[in-house]
Amino acid sequence: MKERKVLGILSIIFGGLGLLLSWIPIVNNFAFFLGIISLVLGIIALVINRKNKKLLSIIGTVLSVTTIIIVIATQGLYANSLDKATKSYNKEVKKIDSSSGSEEQSSSASSSSNAKKDFKVGETASISGVEYTVTKVSYSNGDGDMNVPDNSKQYVFVDVTIKNNSDKDYEYNPLDFQLSNNGNKTDNDYVDDDFVQNQFTSGTLSPNASYSGTWVGQSGSDGNLSFTYKDSLSNTSDFEFQLR
Repeated sequence: MKERKVLGILSIIFGGLGLLLSWIPIVNNFAFFLGIISLVLGIIALVINRKNKKLLSIIGTVLSVTTIIIVIATQGLYANSLDKATKSYNKEVKKIDSSSGSEEQSSSASSSSNAKKDFKVGETASISGVEYTVTKVSYSNGDGDMNVPDNSKQYVFVDVTIKNNSDKDYEYNPLDFQLSNNGNKTDNDYVDDDFVQNQFTSGTLSPNASYSGTWVGQSGSDGNLSFTYKDSLSNTSDFEFQLR
């Protein structure tokens, strides 16, 4: 007997359309439903034509099954690719977070170092890439001739080393430093070169260069004594070395 074709043709139409759309991401979700409809129509057509020819019904059923299989397979591939992309993205985010955290810790450590203002002889203070180290401090009542300190005072000799670790020239000057004796701040003093050799003077340091000199000042012999540094444009001490 002749095949009843209506359901078979509808099954082929839905199955064929679903097969065309089954390869397209997102859209293949709709293709899956077309495949289901095609499969249902194909099965019904097979049942109705169980004693008749079933060519169109079989074609529609095969198309529907193929559509469903392709949709499931491609969805799996897309999900796997998305999962890999997500994991890769998360790894990159963790790397960035880790790098950012390291930079923040480094910056915090640097800020902590710069925030310190009180140092001892032998320690190093750092501001904007320039390091200052007081290597030695000594005292003298003068030579009794041309080099004599004021009444009730003594000479203070501070051996200072400056290293320019920044990327630009740095100008140093003895007037940037002061002695503070119980809060009484005094500027540098000068003595004969024969009395103190290599006295601290002014000059310019290129990047990575260093300079050492003996800064000369006067102070009372009693009480607290510190060697302070302040930028010429600043009204407060940037840091100080406790001498006694």
